[in-house]
Amino acid sequence: MSTIASVTDSASPFRTQGSKETSMGKDDFLKLLVAQLQNQDPLNPADATEFTAQLAQFSQLEQLSNMNTKLDNFAGMSSQIEKQSALGLMGAEVVVQSSQFETTGGQQSLGYRLDTPADRVELFVLNSNGYNVATLSANGTSSGDHFVDWDGTSDLGQPVTPGTYSLVARAVDADDKTLESTSLIRSIVSGVEMAADQTSLTTAAGTFSMAKVERVVGATL
Repeated sequence: MSTIASVTDSASPFRTQGSKETSMGKDDFLKLLVAQLQNQDPLNPADATEFTAQLAQFSQLEQLSNMNTKLDNFAGMSSQIEKQSALGLMGAEVVVQSSQFETTGGQQSLGYRLDTPADRVELFVLNSNGYNVATLSANGTSSGDHFVDWDGTSDLGQPVTPGTYSLVARAVDADDKTLESTSLIRSIVSGVEMAADQTSLTTAAGTFSMAKVERVVGATL
């Protein structure tokens, strides 16, 4: 066997000197097989079983390469569909799953989701330092989505400072045991931001990625 053939003496043609794994494209693999055939000793040809295994590996590599190409194309199509969907939401009222929102004053629609019925529910609006500035009474205790209108004022009756706030829902049962709940924000889409890796919706309550949008009010996404 010639020097070229010795490259494939190990169990896999993907191994280089020192038996370290390396990445090899299908074109490189094919060139290696052709070089092996061209330089093999006619009196000592390559083992047919090993050569067949190498061809099988090349076929698998080509299939994986083609699959990656199709996945890349699909990802590109999905991104375009997402952008078109985002543009179609201009002016629509959407519900997003988020515990953070922004306020510049005025009314906000803050909500929560209950997986099981509760006995009591309270909503707390926290500032960026984690201090509770407003406590909202929530009447909806059945399972499902519920919303409360907040006028942007604190518990002291003063308008809160514009900025980013957190929404925390506390739901308890009759035994005062805390139940699972999810914070929701409802707002009208006023703009769309299209970055290379993410499409986001701009609303009066902040900017949210399309991944956080759960539904359009009055419709199902």
